[in-house]
Amino acid sequence: MCGADCRRKGVICMKIYISNFRTKPMDINANLAQAMAQLECCISSGCDVFVLPCGCLLGAKAGVLDNAHWLEKCYSEKLMQIVSKAQQHGIAVVTDSLEGGVFAPYMAGNLPAQTSCFVAQSSGEFFENAAEICKNSHFVFISWMEKGVAGQKSVWIETLTALSERYGTIFVLGTAGYGYSTHPDFYMPLIGVVADGKAEVYRNFDGITSAKQIFDVDVPVLKSVEEDGTDYRSMASFPVCYSTNPLIPANVSEKEYCLDLFDMQCEALANRLANIKCKSIVLSLSGGLDSTMALLVAARAFDMLGLDKSGMHIVTQPGFGTSGTTKGLAYDLCEGLDLPLRQIDITDTCRAALLSIGHDGVTPDVTFENVQARIRTVNALNLANHTGAIMVGTGDLSEVALGFSTFGGDQIASYNVNSCVSKTVMRTMLPYVVEMEMFSGVKQAVYNVLNIPVSPELVPHGGEILQKTEDILAPYKLIDFFIYCTVVTRIAPSQIVKKAHEVFEGEFTAEYITEKLKMFYWKFGVGQFKRSCAPECADLTHPSLVGREKAFPSDGSALLYIQDMEQM
Repeated sequence: MCGADCRRKGVICMKIYISNFRTKPMDINANLAQAMAQLECCISSGCDVFVLPCGCLLGAKAGVLDNAHWLEKCYSEKLMQIVSKAQQHGIAVVTDSLEGGVFAPYMAGNLPAQTSCFVAQSSGEFFENAAEICKNSHFVFISWMEKGVAGQKSVWIETLTALSERYGTIFVLGTAGYGYSTHPDFYMPLIGVVADGKAEVYRNFDGITSAKQIFDVDVPVLKSVEEDGTDYRSMASFPVCYSTNPLIPANVSEKEYCLDLFDMQCEALANRLANIKCKSIVLSLSGGLDSTMALLVAARAFDMLGLDKSGMHIVTQPGFGTSGTTKGLAYDLCEGLDLPLRQIDITDTCRAALLSIGHDGVTPDVTFENVQARIRTVNALNLANHTGAIMVGTGDLSEVALGFSTFGGDQIASYNVNSCVSKTVMRTMLPYVVEMEMFSGVKQAVYNVLNIPVSPELVPHGGEILQKTEDILAPYKLIDFFIYCTVVTRIAPSQIVKKAHEVFEGEFTAEYITEKLKMFYWKFGVGQFKRSCAPECADLTHPSLVGREKAFPSDGSALLYIQDMEQM
């Protein structure tokens, strides 16, 4: 019940419309048209408040256009068109303005008398002062344009739920992200309301309908309670936790985190395809772990966009070291998804390339191995050109950290979907992902992939998997533990050895951990030049290595790390 009927009974009720449309990055006119169409729905529904996600008229950070006055003027003019029409109908607008290259919270119009509100600019600003804000605000509007990572929705909603229960404040969420550019930041698109200790919040790409965009809320009676000293900023963050799989946050359920991350991978690829108006992809499928994950992501992204699966060009490219096992799995995966698989045997092409530079074509050295990765990439890129597609890259976080890829080979792609997902997290994710109905036909094939060792398969072997990456480098659970300590907690190398020895007690000796950590640092430093020119991707996890702020000098020395270990 709302409007006049509510007010006669002494209850003030508001009807809130939360805008929802797939934004087109940097296309202000198209976005304005969609926003105005949503405003028409808001008006016809008799709503009191119209919420627009921050930055939805631009759909991206301004980048090189930061502080471009003509852009800010244009943005302001378009925004005022929305505000002017809303105010003609007595509707308040909650959104943002673009000032000095920064999106700032903006509210036009008034809420009912005696109703106080706060428009949150960022999660950091809000959670840092949450208690003080909630004591004085009937409503908190959250429409921020802020980088989100897997698992973030869960901890945010849990924290907001606790705040609403304690203080009585109602939280209205219409956060940015639906259709926004996904390189490198992924903005978490949420839509819904948190009130009375209960949350009705949806991810903005979960098939939101108009029925889920309108919320009737009573203006709450704020509770007069003393602050209890709760650190809400810490509550809304991921705690430090050293475990055998630390890249999955301890305060999020494993299943929820895995499916959240998979959803974000799929939406990131879907956004990229939609934004560049591309309906085709090329994926080189080896039958191994990374390419299997990329295949499932691509299939789901096509479903999200309603694209014809004939636009998925899947190719397997057996070479000198390809085993019958992985080749067979590639066919099983495609059969389970009802996708054709094209085979391009690269053996003769690789041998010819080797002979052309004076190599004997048989000695299994680094040149012999890398030529295969480069030929596969050239074929995939050429096929992408030929079919009007983009090439989807498959390299994962564990490989990215160590530079364990071929420069100019599997290090290259048009867009990478696994860059922020480590090997151990991927192994944890896949059993949950294949429980989704659309993957029922491929479930057994995926489990078969999980049951084989990770291998680059680049040297002749007699038909079986000879090279095992964990024998070459180290067990991936140890590598991923090093990534967590180096990128997330940033503790000293000597402390990493101690922490690893505690976590993996009885499995790895301190001497073995020290040896492998030295290897990690050498490869981490040397591999930076590959990360510096890596394919575009979405930054989806808290331990990612995306962006300049997480770079190591390409010509820097790893001795800085190793010397600390030697002081133990």
